Amino acid sequence: MTTIPRGTPQPDGVFGLRVAAALADKGVTAPEQVIAEAAERIVRVGARNGTLRLLTSEQFDPDALHGETLREVQMLLASLARNGARGIRLPLCPTCRTRKVVKVRTDDGQRECFRCSQRRTYGDCPSCLRMKKLTATNADGQRVCQRCGPDGVPTFTCENCGKIVTTVGHIDGKRVCLSCFPRRLRRCVSCGQQKKIAANILHGPHCFACHNRVLRNAAPCPGCAEKRILAFLDDDRRPCCAGCAGQPARYACRRCGSEEHNYGRLCGKCVLSDRCDDILTGPNGEFLPSMWALRGYLLAQPRPAQIIKWLRMGPSTDLLREIASERVPVESVLDVPQPSKPLIYLRTLLLDAGALPRETAAARQLMAWAMQTIGGAPAEHRQMLRTYTRWVLLRRASRDVAGDISIGAARHVKASLRGLVTFLTWAEEQQTPMRALTQAQIEEFITLRTARRWLPQFLAWAAERDITPDLDISTLPRREPTISTSEEQLEDVIRILATDRTIALDACLASLLIAVYGLPASKVLALRRNQLRDEGTALDLFIVDRPLVLPDPIAVLAREQLDLLSEAPPDGWLFPGLRPGLPRDPQYLSRRLRPLGVTISELQNAARFRLAGAVPAKVLADMLDFSVATFENYARLSGSTRGDYPALRETSSR
Repeated sequence: MTTIPRGTPQPDGVFGLRVAAALADKGVTAPEQVIAEAAERIVRVGARNGTLRLLTSEQFDPDALHGETLREVQMLLASLARNGARGIRLPLCPTCRTRKVVKVRTDDGQRECFRCSQRRTYGDCPSCLRMKKLTATNADGQRVCQRCGPDGVPTFTCENCGKIVTTVGHIDGKRVCLSCFPRRLRRCVSCGQQKKIAANILHGPHCFACHNRVLRNAAPCPGCAEKRILAFLDDDRRPCCAGCAGQPARYACRRCGSEEHNYGRLCGKCVLSDRCDDILTGPNGEFLPSMWALRGYLLAQPRPAQIIKWLRMGPSTDLLREIASERVPVESVLDVPQPSKPLIYLRTLLLDAGALPRETAAARQLMAWAMQTIGGAPAEHRQMLRTYTRWVLLRRASRDVAGDISIGAARHVKASLRGLVTFLTWAEEQQTPMRALTQAQIEEFITLRTARRWLPQFLAWAAERDITPDLDISTLPRREPTISTSEEQLEDVIRILATDRTIALDACLASLLIAVYGLPASKVLALRRNQLRDEGTALDLFIVDRPLVLPDPIAVLAREQLDLLSEAPPDGWLFPGLRPGLPRDPQYLSRRLRPLGVTISELQNAARFRLAGAVPAKVLADMLDFSVATFENYARLSGSTRGDYPALRETSSR
């Protein structure tokens, strides 16, 4: 230890260099000039000799400071640590369990940080439920915060921007608002970047992004095993909840006590419940059955903050208020022929929540679209088109599991009706009535338009009712599948999808299932989470009753996709879409495959061609839930019909 007599002069320029030399001997790494300037700025003249005695003593260790360390030394080392110095470890505040300068003594004689000493004067305001200083008294005699008191909070005018604010800072003698006050940048201990600091939690200061990440990701506490916000440290320096750290539950919801879905003084679930009660109730304060179903659906979602934002900023909030007040029937959202994207989202949300009958939704939407489309046809043909649409197109459209019109059937109806409007408009331009149409005119129209899928059905129906003469359209022979992707190109695409992490995970996994097994995109995107079963050593995909063992590259991606959807129900979509209750659209995959120079159909055909050349068609059809005729076409193209497969199987079984 260096002996420094009292009264030894420590002038500026000399004292700073002595401090820098002393800290360098103790293992602190920082530029000498930075240490010298900080020491002469922070340490007052009367404490410089004592500071040097402490820094040069054998007992002093800057990497293990305790609470009784000289305050000037703590402040000096804290300043150096904020500027990136290494080898410094500040004292541990016994109250908040974070490392910072401790200089205020408690009633027990221990030193704690300034924030903890100020927090002792804080409490839950009974009016606003916030943790504030209780400095005022309301009319009931309760201690409340200044804002809730009878006089309110004093306001000031910012001398920089002119806003009327309640809190101010001072810059060069001027009072400015917090928006104009330049906040000091400090190093975030989580991301290591120089940023504005939101709070000191865990091991030190956290920027706003890192602080929000901690608050939004509640996890099981290692001490109590409850799902809490782990923003504190226990005695073993492990992240823990406030209760296990002996701290007040500052992040708990003031109403239900939960720390999940942090959203301020109330949790996201409670805030969402209040918003739903405000928007979805009628004038008498009661819920309609449809709005009650929607409320339960919204409250069951895993991310309430997103729904709160949608209810606050989305364009559908006013429509929901109209529906809740019975000024607009809920079924009216299905009667808009050309809905906007927000209305389409609201439709799918109401359908998934059970607020709208799913068994008639698609038919009602399709009928509304059809009536608008028919309005563009010649006036004398509109009634005929209405009859044909209602009693032929809609009645013959295939139905899905719910009994409603399927997506593919709806697309066929739309294509047929658009074509018929074009055909009737063309006939009117030819100045030919329907009864006078000739076969030559029909052949001429077919050369101009692709009409072989829908026009023969209409002509047959019209001829039965004497609307048109008996006309016919020759059908095209069934086309064989086209193989435009070589084996080498297919392998290259599979390699890219399995290794390139710049492509979205769900797009890679779905495209690989198409490229390897030739599955249709609609069937791949309609897979459920419970169709993937982890058997420990392998991951099985159940397309039908037989398990399909996925190879390692696909299994790795599938496990990652399951981990991302860990909060979803077991029967939820494996590839959930942006619309509620619906999976991804095939167009999503088409956009992701476009940079690779292939299409979905090219991957399907190449994969089926390769499989049909190696495996019998019956086996493939049973495993992948295909028609046998589908793979027989590809087997015929590959030259491997496997006609002797039953005999081979019988021989091998003997």
